Amino acid sequence: MSGTSSISGSPEDFQAYRAMVEGIPAIVYLDRPDEFSTNFYMSPQAVELLGYTAEEWGSTTEFWVEKIHPDDVDAVMEENRRSNEVGDRFFAEYRMFAKDGHLVWIRDEAVPVLDDQGRPMHWQGVMLDISAQKDAEDKLRWSLDVLRKTIQQRRELAQRLEHAQEEERRRIAADIHDDPIQVMSAVDLRLQTLARSGQVMAPRELMELHEIVGRSIDRLRSLLFELRPGALDREGLVVALRQYLEHTARETGWAVEVVDGLTGEPAPDLRATLYRMAQEAVTNARKHAAAGRVTVAVATVGDGVEVGVRDDGSGFDPSKVEEPRPGHIGLSTMIERAELVGGWCRITSAPGEGTLVECWLPADGEEIRPGRTA
Repeated sequence: MSGTSSISGSPEDFQAYRAMVEGIPAIVYLDRPDEFSTNFYMSPQAVELLGYTAEEWGSTTEFWVEKIHPDDVDAVMEENRRSNEVGDRFFAEYRMFAKDGHLVWIRDEAVPVLDDQGRPMHWQGVMLDISAQKDAEDKLRWSLDVLRKTIQQRRELAQRLEHAQEEERRRIAADIHDDPIQVMSAVDLRLQTLARSGQVMAPRELMELHEIVGRSIDRLRSLLFELRPGALDREGLVVALRQYLEHTARETGWAVEVVDGLTGEPAPDLRATLYRMAQEAVTNARKHAAAGRVTVAVATVGDGVEVGVRDDGSGFDPSKVEEPRPGHIGLSTMIERAELVGGWCRITSAPGEGTLVECWLPADGEEIRPGRTA
């Protein structure tokens, strides 16, 4: 709230005022109660804060206004007009251009000093540098925005995962009903018929039933791998992945390998999540890659565990990762899921060059047990 610079009042009064204010870590000023709030004293701190001397402050009537950021000037001048009209406290926070061009956030407060008849003699004000506070507020707002977005992402991811899990449960239930249950029911009916008839089953018929039951058992084993393999809890992550990969290889004809670089067994929750992410990458390779070889590598890296799934298949453009299909979390959701728990998941691929899916998840304070069951 300052304009041109001049000096009025007795020298003694000015010197006493100057001695008092020059030790304050803020700009102190005196303005006349006129239209332009004409300045007649500006403390030396103005040079330290903004770089302008008292002579520069007094170079033009609107020097102060000219240095206010254009986006803030209208609000500041409206507050200046209001406070002059009603003789009330002036308060504004605004940005000013310092002499070297950088912006400084200013908190500007002034009060009228009245004479014995209650008429304003001058305005007495203080300017404080609040740049650090504004910077902290901006960072806090940014953090809150990130937090809100993260919470929303977690909510959306949880909904997608829940939807995928429900779709997978429905599919598995339908598979069990349509395949093993119906097959075993047919076998049961056939055996009951034979028992009632008293006939002896021919070896060929026994072998036929044996093959049917064997196929149903294989199908049930496949479903168990998709649900939760017992080896994951009994023998650990690497053994469960090896069994899953070997089972898949029997159906696909792949050459497979599991590379064990773990220094300890991950905690149960982390182990299950890593298994699911590797399983999803293998499923994608099975459905889309036309691969001949698949390698899964698991290793302790830093304070977490990394799992990588590499295939020598057809590859694709990772920038065109699609939304996950019903019943699957999909590559895009795998990336989100890893990032939301403080990890990462990246996909390296190109048409004709195979695909590598790598995920790293932090232990998050969960103990990685040094001993593992081989």
